[in-house]
Amino acid sequence: MSKKLTHDDYTMGWICPLEVEQVAALEMLDEEHERLPQPPTDHNVYSLGSIASHNIVIAGLHQPGNNPAATVVTQMRMTFPNLRLGLLVGIGGGVPVKTDCGMIRLGDVVVSKPVGKHSGAVQYDHGKAKVGQFERTGALAPPPAVLLNAAQDLAARRARSSKDPLKENIKKIDTSIRGLQKYKYPGAEYDYLYPSDYIHEKPGVSCAECGCDPSKRIQRMTDDNDNEPYIVVHRGTIASGELVVKSAMLRDSLAKEDGVLCFEMEAAGALADFPCIVIRGISDYCDSHKNDQWHGYAAMVAAAYARQLFFHMPVDEVKRYISETAETDIHYVKLRSDNQGRQDILHWLTPVDYGSQQSDYLKMRQPGTGQWLLDSAEYQVWLKTNNQTLFCPGIPGAGKTIISAVVVDDLATRFSSDPTVSIAYIYFNFRQQQKVDDLMASLLKQLAQGQTSLPGSLEALYAQHKTKRTRPSLDEILGGLHTVATMYSRVFIVADALDECQVSDDSRTRFLSELFNLQTQHVVNIFATSRFIPQIIDQFNGSMSLEIRAHDEDVRQYLQGRITQSESKFLKTYCEEIKNEITKVINGMFLLAQLHFDSIKTKKTPKKVKNALETLPTGVTAYSYAYKDAMERIKAQDTDSRELAEHVLSWIIHAKRPLIIAELQHALAVEVCEPEFDKENLPQIEDMVSVCAGLVTVDKDSKIFRLVHYTAQEYFERTWSSWFPNAQTDITKICITYLSFNIFNKGFCSSNEGFYERLRTNVLYDYAARNWGHHAYTASPEANELILSFLQNEAKVSSAHQAMMVNRNNQHMPREMPREVTGLHLAALFGLTNTIQALLEDGHDPDAKDTGGRTPLLYAARSGHEEVVQLLLNGGADINAKGQGPGRDGGNHYYSYYDQTALMYAARNGHTVVVRLLLEKGADINAKGSGDRNGDDDHYGQTALIYAISNGHEAVVQLLLSRGANVNAEEGCHDGDSVYFTEYEGRTALMCAVRNGNEAMVRLLLEYGARVNTGEHGGSNGYGCYDNEHPTYYNRTALMYAARNGHEAIVRLLLEAGADVNAEEDGSRYAAGRNYEDQHPNYNGKTALMYAAINGHEAVVRLLLSSGADINAKEKGHDCYGGGDDAYEYDGRTALIYAASKGHTAVVQLLIESGADVNAEETGGYDFYDYNINDDKGNDYGRTALTYAAMKGREAVVRLLLAKDGVYVHSKDSTGQTPLSYAEKRGHEAVASLLLGKGAEKAQS
Repeated sequence: MSKKLTHDDYTMGWICPLEVEQVAALEMLDEEHERLPQPPTDHNVYSLGSIASHNIVIAGLHQPGNNPAATVVTQMRMTFPNLRLGLLVGIGGGVPVKTDCGMIRLGDVVVSKPVGKHSGAVQYDHGKAKVGQFERTGALAPPPAVLLNAAQDLAARRARSSKDPLKENIKKIDTSIRGLQKYKYPGAEYDYLYPSDYIHEKPGVSCAECGCDPSKRIQRMTDDNDNEPYIVVHRGTIASGELVVKSAMLRDSLAKEDGVLCFEMEAAGALADFPCIVIRGISDYCDSHKNDQWHGYAAMVAAAYARQLFFHMPVDEVKRYISETAETDIHYVKLRSDNQGRQDILHWLTPVDYGSQQSDYLKMRQPGTGQWLLDSAEYQVWLKTNNQTLFCPGIPGAGKTIISAVVVDDLATRFSSDPTVSIAYIYFNFRQQQKVDDLMASLLKQLAQGQTSLPGSLEALYAQHKTKRTRPSLDEILGGLHTVATMYSRVFIVADALDECQVSDDSRTRFLSELFNLQTQHVVNIFATSRFIPQIIDQFNGSMSLEIRAHDEDVRQYLQGRITQSESKFLKTYCEEIKNEITKVINGMFLLAQLHFDSIKTKKTPKKVKNALETLPTGVTAYSYAYKDAMERIKAQDTDSRELAEHVLSWIIHAKRPLIIAELQHALAVEVCEPEFDKENLPQIEDMVSVCAGLVTVDKDSKIFRLVHYTAQEYFERTWSSWFPNAQTDITKICITYLSFNIFNKGFCSSNEGFYERLRTNVLYDYAARNWGHHAYTASPEANELILSFLQNEAKVSSAHQAMMVNRNNQHMPREMPREVTGLHLAALFGLTNTIQALLEDGHDPDAKDTGGRTPLLYAARSGHEEVVQLLLNGGADINAKGQGPGRDGGNHYYSYYDQTALMYAARNGHTVVVRLLLEKGADINAKGSGDRNGDDDHYGQTALIYAISNGHEAVVQLLLSRGANVNAEEGCHDGDSVYFTEYEGRTALMCAVRNGNEAMVRLLLEYGARVNTGEHGGSNGYGCYDNEHPTYYNRTALMYAARNGHEAIVRLLLEAGADVNAEEDGSRYAAGRNYEDQHPNYNGKTALMYAAINGHEAVVRLLLSSGADINAKEKGHDCYGGGDDAYEYDGRTALIYAASKGHTAVVQLLIESGADVNAEETGGYDFYDYNINDDKGNDYGRTALTYAAMKGREAVVRLLLAKDGVYVHSKDSTGQTPLSYAEKRGHEAVASLLLGKGAEKAQS
C-alpha cells in the first residue's frame, strides 16, 4: 500500500513540462505516495514519491513556456510550504559545441552551472533595444549551493567509478513494455547534425521524406556500443525563453554571445522565484531538421541524472537549508495567507472551474488540428480588432469544442506576457445546470483571478454576504464584472456550445444579452460556437461568422494518429485507404471519423475492413447508424464484458449529473440488498472504457466519465428503452442499497469531521442521497419494497437527509440544519405517490414536522407534486400549516423560514397547478410570512403574490390576481445585527416586478390596480453597503428603480400609469466608502432622472425629459448622520454633474442639448459613487460638471462641455482647485491640454 504523508513533509520539487518527461520522472522514484488534497485554486496535478529518503513533488505543465512554469511553481509552493529546492528536468535543444567533456550530441545531458558573468541560466528573449544592439536584462538566480555541491560530487564520484550509476538508473525503465518503447536508445546512426546553413525544406516531415542529403551530415565520433551508450554530462549556461528556436543560424548567433550549451522554455519562469537547477537531455539541435525519435531517450537520461543527484544531497543538509531559508521565505507564508483569503472569495463566487475541461480538450487535440481557423482571415480580424464578435456555428460533431479549446490556448499563449489582457471561457454542457447567475459569476471569477489583488468592491461584496451566509444577486455580480473589465485593456471571452445552455429559465438569452452589454461598455471580444439553432443565429446577426467543419487534413491527421497507435498490422497496411474512405464520407463531422474508425478497427481480416469501408453510413442518419453499430458490437461481447458495458452506459446516460470515476466504480460494485460494500467488486477503469466500443471517455483532469459526444446522449434519449429498459429501476435499487448499508445505522453525524469522512469513504453516498428519489419517480413497482424498507428506518433517513442538505462545495455544515425528517417528508419531496399512499396507510402522520416546522405538504408543494399534495390533503394534512424554523430552499443556499405556507412554497417555485389546487382547497391567498430569514436578515410580510413576482412566475401571478390576491401588499426586511435595525419597508409587488425588469408582469399589476407612486423606505440603495454602513432612504418609487436599471419600456408604462416624474427620495443615508468608517451621509432629493444619468441610460433620460423631468433639479441636504463638528453638507448635484462624473458621454450630450445648466455647482460634496477622490479634507463645494470630468479624466465629456457657449473654465471649489489643477494633479494630460486651449488658469498654490 502506498504511503501517505503530509504537505509539510515534501521538500523537493521536480518540474517536467511534457508527458514524456513526467513518465520518465515517475519511473525514477523509489516509491510513490498517495496524493494529497489541494486548494481549489491549485490546478496543478501532482505525483508524490521519494528517492533516497527525499520526499519529492513532481509537477507537469499544461503547456510549455516560462509563464506557465512560473504559475506552477507559485501554486506548488503554496500547497507544499516546505518546498525550498527544485529540479527542472526534461528535454532541450543542444548547441553542437565542444566542452571539456566533448562535443554536445543528441542523448547527452546539460546541467546549469554558473560560468563567468552568468548564473547558469540566461533569458535570451528578455531585454531592451539600444542603438545598434540588444541589451539582455533580468538576471536569473543561480542554483543554490546545496544543488551545485551535489552536482559537483556526482561528477567527481562518477568519473572514478567503474560502474556508471546513470546507466543503472536507465535500467529502471523497462522498454519492453509497449508504452515505454519510446525511451529506447535510437542509435548513433540517427544522430543527424547538418551544417548551420543547410536548411530542411519541408517542415513537419522527416529528413528522409524531405530528401535531405545524407552526405551533408556531420559524423558523430563515438566509441560507444550502440546498445550501451555512455551518457555525457556537460555543465554550463542554459538559455531560456518563449521563442522556439528552430534555426541553426539563430541558434549559433544567440549561443555565441553567452556561451550557451542548450536552449529550453521553462527555466526563466521557474527560476524567477524558486531555487532550481536545470537538467536537460538533448533531443535536437534547435535546427530545422525534424528528429522526434530522440525525445524519449533524452527525457530518460535527464531523469536518470536527476535521480542520481538526490543520492549526493544528504537529507540533513537539505533540512538545514530549509531552516536557514525559512526566515527569508516569509514572503511565501504571507502570500499563502493572502492567497487563501483571495481564493475563499473566488470560490464563494463559484466553485466551477473550466480549467480541467480545457486541459482535457487540449489533450484530445491532434497536433495541428484547428490551425486552419487560427490562420483564417476572420480569426485574424477578430484577434486584431477591438470589440469584435466571431460566431462559429457547426453541425453536430464538427469539432467545435476542440476548436474552442484551440482558441483559448492560442489566446493564452499569445497574451501570456501581457497582464492588461484577460481571457475567460465557458464550456456549456447539457448535463450541468448553468444558470445565468452562475455563468456571469464564472466570468467575474476568471477576470478577477488575473489581478494581482482583488478589487475592493469584490472584497466588500464578499464581506457583506459572508456574515449573512447569502449569495450575491445577479445585479451585484454584473456590477463586479463591469468593474473588473475596466481593469484590462482588452478582454476575450470564449463561449462554447451555446446550444447546450439551458433555455427553460431564459438563461441563454439573458447570458448573451449581458455578454453583449459588457461588450458595448468595455473592450471585449467574443468568440462563440453553437449548432445551427435559429434563435442563437439571430442573436449574432451582424457579427462575423465562420462555419466550423472538420477539415480533411485535420481528419487525416487524426486517423493517421489512431492507426499508428493501433497494434493491427493490416490496418497499417490499408492506412491510406482507410484515411481516404472515412474522410470522403464524414461530410465535415469529426466525431463521425472517430466512430467509423472504432468500427473499422475491430475487423480481423482485410476483406472485412474493405467491406466496412464500402458500407460506411453517411448523411444525417450516420450518427444513429454508428451508435447502433457500436451497441451491436457491445451486445456481441462475452457476458461479463456486455453486462459491464450496459451498466456503465446505463449509469452515464441516466445519471442526474456527471459522475466522477470513483462514483461510477462504486455504483457498478453495489450488490443489491447486500448490507455491506465489497471493495473487491470494484471494476477496473480500463475495462469500463474498453468494453464500451468507443462510446464513453474519461476526462483525466476532471475525472468524469461521459459519453463521447452530445449526439450520443441524444441517440440514447431516443432509444434507451430498447437498450436499457430497466435502467431507472436498477439505478434506484443500487442507490437505496447504498443508502441502507449498515455503516449508516448511526444516523445523523453531529461532527463536521465525521460527516465529511463519511462522504469521503463512501463516494457514491452524496449522489445516492440527492438523487435516489428522482430515479425512483420513474422506476417500476419492483423497487417499492426496497424503498419502503429504507424510508421506515429513521436513522438511515436522517443520515441521507443530512447528505442532501449539505453544500457539496462547502466543507462546513451550516449552523442550522433541520432534523426529525421522516420518510414521509422525503417521499413527498420526490413526489413518490405510491410510497406516500403506503406510508399513510401504515399510519404515518401527514402533519409530521421537521425541526424547521415543515410538514410533508410543504415539501410536496415546494417540489410541485400535485398528486402528492392531493393525497396529503385527503389524508388530513393542514393546508395552512406554516414552517417555523431552519431549512434549505434548493440549490446550496440556507434560510430560516417563518410562517411559510404551502401556497407560498408553490408560488415562489412557479408550480401553477399546485397553486390552483391549494386555492381550490381553501388556502389563505393573502397569508403573510413573518420571516424569511436569509442569514441575519429577517424578511417579513411576503405574500404568495410577492414570492411569485420576485421569482418571475407570470402564470402564477395571473392566477393569484384573478383569485383576489392583494396587489398592493407590502413586504419589509430587518437587519438583525444593525443598530438602525430597518433595512427596508414598503416594497410592493410592483417594485419587485420593476426591480426584476419584468415588463409583462408590471403591465399585469398595473391592470389590477397597483399603486404607481408608493415609496419604499429604508434598505439598500442598490450600490452596495460596506462593513458598518447601514443606508436608509425614503420614498424610492418604482419609477426610480426602473430608471436606475435602464428599463425603458417599464419607465414608459409607469409614466403612462401616472408615475410622478419628479418625485424625490427623502432622507437617504449612505456611507460613501469603507474609509469613512462610521460616517453616514444622508442625501435627499434624488430623482428618477438622476438615477438614469448616474447609470448612463440615454434612452431613459430622453424619455424622462420628454415627460417633463426637471433637468436642473438638485439634490438637497446631504449631511453626515449624527451631525456634530465633523458633519458635512452636500447639496446641489444635478443629473449633468452625475453623468459627467461617471463619464457617460451620450447622456452628457443629451442633457446639454436639452438645456442643462453646465455651470451648476455643488454646494458641498465628495463623490458618493467614487469615494476617496478628495485631494484635500474639508467641506468641498463649488464643483461643476467640468470639475468632475476633468478630475476623472473624462476627455470626451470635457470636449462636450467646452464646446458649450458660456461654460466657465475658471471655476474653483472651496479648496481653491480648478478643473485644470485637478487634471494636472491626476495626470490627465489630454484633458489639461484641452482646458489650457480654452484659456483655463491654474489655481494659486
